[in-house]
Amino acid sequence: MKKIIIFLLLISVSVFAQKKKNRDTYESKQIIYDNHNYEPYIRTVQLYPILNSGKSPQASLNPPVVKLQDNQPLMLEFDCLNPEYQSFRVKIYHCNADWKPSVLNEIEYLPEFNDFPINDYKNSFATKVQYNHFIIELPHVKVSGNYIVMVYKNRNEDDIVLTRKFMVYDNRVNVGGRTSYPNNAQKRMTHQQVNFGINYGNYEIIDPKQDLKVMIRQNYRDDKMTKPLIPFMVDTYNKKLDYQFFDGENQFEGGNEFRMFDGRSTLQKLVNISKVFQGEKESVIEIYPEKSQNRMAYVAVNDFNGQFVIDNYETNRGDTESDYVRVSFFLKSDSLENKKVYVNGAFNDWRLDEKNLMHYVPENQAYEVFIQLKQGIYNYNYLTVDKQGKISESEFENTHSQTENAYEILVYHRSIGARADALVGYSLLKSQ
Repeated sequence: MKKIIIFLLLISVSVFAQKKKNRDTYESKQIIYDNHNYEPYIRTVQLYPILNSGKSPQASLNPPVVKLQDNQPLMLEFDCLNPEYQSFRVKIYHCNADWKPSVLNEIEYLPEFNDFPINDYKNSFATKVQYNHFIIELPHVKVSGNYIVMVYKNRNEDDIVLTRKFMVYDNRVNVGGRTSYPNNAQKRMTHQQVNFGINYGNYEIIDPKQDLKVMIRQNYRDDKMTKPLIPFMVDTYNKKLDYQFFDGENQFEGGNEFRMFDGRSTLQKLVNISKVFQGEKESVIEIYPEKSQNRMAYVAVNDFNGQFVIDNYETNRGDTESDYVRVSFFLKSDSLENKKVYVNGAFNDWRLDEKNLMHYVPENQAYEVFIQLKQGIYNYNYLTVDKQGKISESEFENTHSQTENAYEILVYHRSIGARADALVGYSLLKSQ
């Protein structure tokens, strides 16, 4: 209890400092062609396709990848914790396969002027932490490829508040594949291999071995993506490419099923919640003490592959009635010399920074961190980073070939006369 009281006092000081900072003049910001929040008061950014069943909390688990011909809308949502009124607008930029901006003019990929106001917003209701919730349906684009959506405020394009990636594909080639055990016998219990082929019979490619840029991405994470793959075999007569390697280019650590907590309620303890403290300005949720899974056998559990869902258990109106709470993560472990420990997940855009860096508390023999999160159900894991910058998710979590993972196969091509890379093939696989 003493730890919680001290922490709540520190929160009050930081809130005052943040309000003062928000009143300061902004600095011009350089756009980053990646998922990035430029302001600390922009929180819980979600970009996802709306399914036929309509908007639901579970829809946010789907990656922001849509088919060009389907006219499936993409929804962008975020919260602004700045108490001062903010007006936001959106611009969209086309990028090449390497996520650098293409030379396409805006009129070549958008049917209308590239500047869209966000008019749909609501105030939070019955929450200790006040915020405004903004939402916009992105306009449809005219060509396939990689895109960046940029949100800026007060009609000043230099005052960027967030950027997010999304992809639009047009299947001009057929991609088929499956996951299997690795060819390397030493990795059969720890890794997964993605074998696939591409059939380009109805699509003209001059040099398929060099002209295509093909990557595999695990669990929708850009930090879990292969380098561009060269086909193992080219069958020019049947117009088929084979991607089955023996040197591990298409292998991934299987990892483990993600840990989970259900923080949708501050009135009762849901899954993996040990305590709930009702502070005056902010509630605190403690997760049960956890330990390493490094020497434990694989256990099949359903997870979100590292993603999260925003919801409120009592009202089911998570957009505006889920509060921001401090979540206490507590990992029992010996102190790891010359290594940093992080708790990580999609809630932090898979970034390793001061927000999710854990600190060792000798008297508790554990790593601990408080992270402010909006109420919902969250996946996460623990990882280490050594002095050389090597990241290990298996040190605390272990890795198994049986783990369920999602794999995307991305095929990019720039046809003759084209000025930008198009996403001409996309396939989503689930490991068995």
